[in-house]
Amino acid sequence: MAFRGSKIVLILLQILAFWSVWRWYFLRLSSSSDEFYGILALLAIAVLSFKFRVKDSPVLNFKLIALSIAVYALFFPFLPPLARAVIAVTSLTCTISGFSFGKRFHFGIWSLFLLGLPVVASMQFYLGFPLRVLVGEATAFLLKLNGLSVFREGVCLFYGERIIWIDAPCSGVKMLWAGFFLTGLLITIYRFTFVKSLLAFISAFAIILLGNIFRATGLFYLEAGIIKLPDFAHEAIGVSAFILTCSGIVFALLQLKNFSIFESKNEASEPKSFANFSLFQAAVFTLVCFSAFTVPFFVGGPENIKSIQTNITFPTEFENKPLQQLDLSEREQFFLKDFPGEIRRFTDGSREIIVRFVSEATRKLHPASDCFSAIGYQIKPLPLNIDKNKQKWSCFTAERGEENLKVCERIYTDSGENWTDVSSWYWSAIGNENKDYWAITVAESNTEIP
Repeated sequence: MAFRGSKIVLILLQILAFWSVWRWYFLRLSSSSDEFYGILALLAIAVLSFKFRVKDSPVLNFKLIALSIAVYALFFPFLPPLARAVIAVTSLTCTISGFSFGKRFHFGIWSLFLLGLPVVASMQFYLGFPLRVLVGEATAFLLKLNGLSVFREGVCLFYGERIIWIDAPCSGVKMLWAGFFLTGLLITIYRFTFVKSLLAFISAFAIILLGNIFRATGLFYLEAGIIKLPDFAHEAIGVSAFILTCSGIVFALLQLKNFSIFESKNEASEPKSFANFSLFQAAVFTLVCFSAFTVPFFVGGPENIKSIQTNITFPTEFENKPLQQLDLSEREQFFLKDFPGEIRRFTDGSREIIVRFVSEATRKLHPASDCFSAIGYQIKPLPLNIDKNKQKWSCFTAERGEENLKVCERIYTDSGENWTDVSSWYWSAIGNENKDYWAITVAESNTEIP
């Protein structure tokens, strides 16, 4: 009974200490449909923790858990919300690893906790462009081996007069999340050691990358018109690549499971170190939890930085049509609160046009698809659009009820630089502080789809 009581107290204290993280977590869930993937990872942790729970005294390191909470409280004002969340789930990982798995730190549970955080949008923002470049380069190489004159420029493949855009879904971020989730699940079930777990994730990443290259190569033949197939072939290639990737991960981990060379005798027989709370331990642990609980009430964080006020001149016309300024919606006012720039909303009589100005690389410049997805629209990517001025636009359809919109966006500078998505813009804008960037989003009724 004392063991169960100490376990409940330890977990409850951590839940209270990290209340600010859980508040942020639920706010992120409500603002992005993609982040609901993380709930699957959290459910997996709950099921695995119950299935593999130890019957005898667990392995637990109070010092490591208390240190994690103390670091959270000490550095709270300087850390972004996601970094705070990583510390919080690391602390909980140490606790659950000890109570349920008899280990000081379970890499598989930690990986599932990380995937349970709202990380899909951040992965897309930071990893989307580098992954598309890597996939595009490999795809162009394979196509050249097949005798096709293809070269990559940015996130586009050029084939004669055709330009094939490697769009955000082709970056494979969601496939990366799913592959890592499968890896975290399997290394927990198979009780992989720390070294084996690292090798498992390295192998999974390589397989996911190959699967995504296979997908991009197959889609190129469709988009370039080299092979004529029904419309459903696009989705069929994506599903096939996903199934092959998951199968490859399972096969690789089954092979790795049988390699005893990576077993660690010390890790397999960790000393049992749990004891009921001593009075001193209870006092210290309660103190650090109380500090972590109270610090958000007294200090802010980097996400509370005020918007940079700018004296800039917004356009008065768009594509030779006069613009009429509209009031910002509640959604746009919410994003403007922490936005390092300015936002204006216009109409040209038939279309709604959002103009955002920013002078630095920032995570706050969200893709338009994230904004529409957050308010309940179903998003479907469209091919790259090139207007009459030869400007490239990334586009998607946004459907909600009977409303069907076509939304296009691009980012540019007055000096002529252009980007079709925020990930590629971000990596280019880092270090270029003395530039003014404009993000234009155009939403109009989609008459192409009934």
